Amino acid sequence: MQPDEILSQISDLKTDSQQLDKTLEKYDLDELLEAEFNQIDKAFRQLEIQYQSLKNARRFLNNG
Repeated sequence: MQPDEILSQISDLKTDSQQLDKTLEKYDLDELLEAEFNQIDKAFRQLEIQYQSLKNARRFLNNG
């Protein structure tokens, strides 16, 4: 085999970087998990705020 043929074969076998980027974006599990966690965290914080409000209202009504 000639060096040019070897270089040509190596070039043909390389991963297409654009296709790789598209695939990684499609299956980026870390990003999906982060988004899901952020949604759960936001819902939990809202629930915590509501709980504290109810707790304070109950304390106010019991003392009043």
